[in-house]
Parts: sequence; structure tokens; C-alpha cells
Amino acid sequence: MVLEKQMALLRRYVGASAVALFVLLLLLFTCNLNMASASSGGVMGGSFFNSDSESSSSESYTSDSERVMVHHVNDAPSPDAELAKGSHGGVPMLFLIFILGMFLVGFYKDTKGNSVTVFKIQVAMLGGMGSSIQRDLTRIAETADTSSRDGVSCLLTETIQSLDRHHGYCVAGYLSVDLKRSKEDGEKCYNQLSNEERAKFDEETLVNLNNTEKKSTRTQSDVFSNEYSMFDVKEIKEERKIFEEEKLLNGFGNEYIVVTILVAAKGAHKLPNINVAEDLKKALQKLRTLLSSKLLAGKVLWTPQNEDDTLSKRKLLEDYPQLAKGMKSFLVKKHE
Repeated sequence: MVLEKQMALLRRYVGASAVALFVLLLLLFTCNLNMASASSGGVMGGSFFNSDSESSSSESYTSDSERVMVHHVNDAPSPDAELAKGSHGGVPMLFLIFILGMFLVGFYKDTKGNSVTVFKIQVAMLGGMGSSIQRDLTRIAETADTSSRDGVSCLLTETIQSLDRHHGYCVAGYLSVDLKRSKEDGEKCYNQLSNEERAKFDEETLVNLNNTEKKSTRTQSDVFSNEYSMFDVKEIKEERKIFEEEKLLNGFGNEYIVVTILVAAKGAHKLPNINVAEDLKKALQKLRTLLSSKLLAGKVLWTPQNEDDTLSKRKLLEDYPQLAKGMKSFLVKKHE
């Protein structure tokens, strides 16, 4: 009788231990799954709306001073003017109409001159061998001078060049263009887009913004992969072709990289819509022409930043629906 009770207790103990072990393993599996699916993000760039406003106000002050000087020079009435005034009463009215017309033209030019175009270009790329673009973007972010307009223009140019080199991995592209009438509205739009994109990252592991906000979290695999960041261009082209063909034969992959470029430029500008791979190439090259003289702000965001992380198809569908929507038609038209 006693032996039976002991055996029953033992069975209960073993059963409870098995349940506890199962729950523990389930928790560990869930934790590892969340860690694996977490998306790291990289951000680099700079904003120069304020510095541009200062230079614009300085130019405006100079031109206003010149107008005042001209006005004072012409203040002293001449005898000929008094004579014309007495004999031709319609001349002052024509003069006022002329001044009003000049004012309206100047007002229109000032309004047009203060307009700002905000671009957002997003590119979805296949993972795997495509992770070499992660090394490119990490290198650019770690060495870029984001305190100057030229430095930000340079990092944007290098990013566009890297995307061009990895053109074969692109599976989707998306473009949005917002035209704002003032620099204040343009800055608000730019910051809003930036905040929306940064909110999609679970963690920002590399940040270089205006040389004032810097953060870098490196993993062991990052250190290892950087030893092989200098690669032979011919070999990479061959590997790219093989990899792309395998991916297309096997259907869509399940790991992606998303690169987002945000640019605010002075004036009103347009870029071609992105429906196929060639459209993406043309849009990036057209954007590049605006960087030298029109740049007000620029930023590059990409995920995942750590090569250990992955961006799954589900995450792509949730956070980047525009890219996911155009992915199939993008690849179909690309290989027709």
C-alpha cells in the first residue's frame, strides 16, 4: 500500500517535471524566435534647413538694402519730372501699375523659390549574397561626414552607386514625391517620413546623423565579414548572376533587405514612377543630379543592419506594403 502511494507520487512528480520542462523549452524557443526576427536598423544623414534659411535671409537683406538705396537716390525730384507731372497726369498711374506688376512677379518668384520637394525612394532586395550591400552601407555610415552638406551629398551618392552595383538583387521599388510650398512645411514632411521609417526598426544598431547623434553596435559576424569587404568586382558579378537565376527559379525568397532614401530638395522636381527595374535606375540617377546644388536634407535608412538579423516576408508585408504589392509585377516585367 505504501509502495503504491510512493509510486503514484513519483509519477505525479515526473509528470509535473515534464510539463515544466516543456513550458521552459517553449519559452526559450519563443524568445529565440523573437530575437531572430527582430529587425536591426541603420540610419545616416543630415539636415540643413536652418543653415539654408540663414543664407536665404542674408541674401534677402542684401537685396532689400539695394532697393532702399535706389529708392533714396531717386527721391530728389528733378525740374523735368515736375514738368512731366504737370503736363502728363496719366504717367503716375502707369508707374503705379508697373510697380504693382513688379511686386506680383517678385511675390510669385519668392513663393516658387521657397518650395521644397521631399522624395522617398524605397528598394527591396533579396537577402543572402545581397548582404554585401549591408557591408557597403555600414562602411559608408562609419566613415561619412554628416556635419556638412557636401558630406551628406557624398554619402547619398555612394549609396546610389552601391544600389546600382547590386541592381540585380532588387525585387521591388517604390517612390513618393511631396511638393511643399514653404521650407517649414517641407521640413515637417521630411521629419514625419523619417520618424515613420525609424519606428519600423526594433533597434537602431548604427546611427550617424549630423555628426551629433552616433551609435554603433557591432556583432562578431560584422567584424568577420568586414575582413572580406574588399571583393573582386568580376567575381561578384558572376556570383550575382548565378544567385539571381537560382532565386528566380526557386520563386520568391523569404529574406529581404530594405533600403530607404529620403531627400528634401529646393524647388519643384519630378522623378519617373518606379514600375520596373529600369525605372528605379533612372529615378536614382535623376535624384543624384539634385544633390550638388538643391540638397536641404538627406537620409539613408536600411534594415536589417546586422548581418545576423533577417527581414522576413511577413515583416515586409506588415511594414512595407507598397514594396510587397509591387514585388511580383516588378520581377515579371523585369524578366519579360
